[in-house]
Amino acid sequence: MCLNCFGQSELILSDNGETLENIIPNNWKLLDSTSGDLNQDGVSDLVFAIQKTDRNNIELNDGLGTDTIDLNPRILAIYFGSKSGGFNKKLVSEHFIILRDSPTMDEPFEGFNINKKGILDINYRFWYSAGSWSMSNHKYRFRFQNNEFVLIGYDSNEAHRASGETTDYSINFLTKKMKITKGNFSNDEPESVEWKEFYLEKLLTIKSIKKPFELEFNGIYL
Repeated sequence: MCLNCFGQSELILSDNGETLENIIPNNWKLLDSTSGDLNQDGVSDLVFAIQKTDRNNIELNDGLGTDTIDLNPRILAIYFGSKSGGFNKKLVSEHFIILRDSPTMDEPFEGFNINKKGILDINYRFWYSAGSWSMSNHKYRFRFQNNEFVLIGYDSNEAHRASGETTDYSINFLTKKMKITKGNFSNDEPESVEWKEFYLEKLLTIKSIKKPFELEFNGIYL
């Protein structure tokens, strides 16, 4: 699986802006955005994903799936709201929002959510019309602490459309416990539930993970 393999965007986002609209540069489009109080200072913050719109980065496809593949780079950006108004840049990642880089692949990026406690969810879904029987959903949960966006939770459910076999992972990085549930579409009850404890010297962050699904962790790829 090629995830954001096209390279860096060479984009420098402005350090601040009054609105989302004037932060997004020309020749880039908005994929998703959400707002909420990430740093719990009583001011709403901004999270968004954008993609470049350079036609030179769009490949034609004459096989199965979509007619074109958009390999334009994508960017994740987080801006903190200011009590005096506007937003100030806090984080930019050129790797965390993965590409739809296969013509038989549905859009993998499912968007953001921020809850009342300031927890940021980044969601993905993998489904292919051809080339793979597997489908899966993934949720990363980040909390802002010690001036970093640390990964406090990860949940995924994977299924094989032919066999009906399912595997769910739920990881709590604060308690350092992982739950693995295996089952099948044909059964209402799980076939097995396993709990594992793990050692983690330091919490992972958006920056340290870099590209989703490439970091090996206890037998899976985050």
